[in-house]
Amino acid sequence: MEDAGPKEENFFKKLKSFFQGADRKKEDEIEQEIISMLSEEEHGNLQESEAQMITNIFEFSDKEAKDIMTRRSSIIAIEGSTTLKEAVTLMLHEKCSRYPVYIDDIDHIIGILHLKDACRMLEDFPDRKEVMIKKCKGLIREAVFIPETRSINNLFRGMQAKKIHMVIVIDEYGQTLGLVAMEDILEEIVGNIFDEYDEEEDNITVRGNDSYETDGLMTLEELEELLHVDVSSLIYETVSGMMIAHLGHIPKDGENVEMDYADYHFKALIVKDKVVRKVLITKLSGDAMREEGHSG
Repeated sequence: MEDAGPKEENFFKKLKSFFQGADRKKEDEIEQEIISMLSEEEHGNLQESEAQMITNIFEFSDKEAKDIMTRRSSIIAIEGSTTLKEAVTLMLHEKCSRYPVYIDDIDHIIGILHLKDACRMLEDFPDRKEVMIKKCKGLIREAVFIPETRSINNLFRGMQAKKIHMVIVIDEYGQTLGLVAMEDILEEIVGNIFDEYDEEEDNITVRGNDSYETDGLMTLEELEELLHVDVSSLIYETVSGMMIAHLGHIPKDGENVEMDYADYHFKALIVKDKVVRKVLITKLSGDAMREEGHSG
């Protein structure tokens, strides 16, 4: 690898100063200089991925837990009365390493279960395979709860210092809103770098001209970016929320949910656990759009 030139060395000295500086005014000045430098075509010394990572770091400092959390409806959790053997089977199937454990419902989380801990206990104490995990002493680790407004900058530092890999996000009434894993925070810095090499994100499949199959939990911001439609007047966060509001009640599993919005037809493909999981979005034909206009 070639030695860095004077311009590149100066850039990274400023970057280091930004993260080490104690004076807020100085940090602001440095941030503006770095952002300006990133936008200059002539700097040429940074790889595109490095520049993107630095940009992500600045955006990262402005976000809160609620912006990156896995939402309540998407949490995979384990009931405390599940046997040790059943819990290990579930965790291996879901392919995650940590799971919240709850009693009765997701608002009563009693701790976090690590796959490695459960596998080790099952191997060391095979006689416990039919014992409920909530009764396996020393198995379930303490859960950490945070407010949705916790900045992810502070959250990241706290999780690093205490070697915590997952926290539960709650509202002012103590109800579970979601969870944040360390991987979620790190993805805020590096995730977008890898996404640019994908044709489409996993939750969007192009089905034809102006036709898409998407995840029902796609945010309306993502929908706006995909379809180039204005969603500023909508108060919902996800496509599922928008469709359920149009339906007027909580849907049952398999219920038919359809609606038209901004020249597009939305049809639920999968409705499960009171949430629209998969949606087919199709651009309305000229006739359908005129018909909608006459009926409105």
